[in-house]
Amino acid sequence: MDATALQVVKAACTILEHLGQKLSDAEVDYESFDGLHNFMIRHDGTRFRAQFTEQDLLRKTPSEIEEAIQKVVERVLGATSSRVFNTAAQCAT
Repeated sequence: MDATALQVVKAACTILEHLGQKLSDAEVDYESFDGLHNFMIRHDGTRFRAQFTEQDLLRKTPSEIEEAIQKVVERVLGATSSRVFNTAAQCAT
């Protein structure tokens, strides 16, 4: 495995590991095909997908990758909590 491929694998593993840690009650899967790296997240009955190109993984610094992970986590948690909130509001009316 060359250095570039190793860098991509390392970045993908970091994303997968951190998503799993920060979304510990979610199911997180990973697949890669034709230069696209997909992270599928199932949380509270809702499915999400975060997608990175190989070039994204090569260009981004570790801090930029962490920032991207945090945005994904916020979106997942925000979407599921607002869905629960909206459902509760509908039941109250």
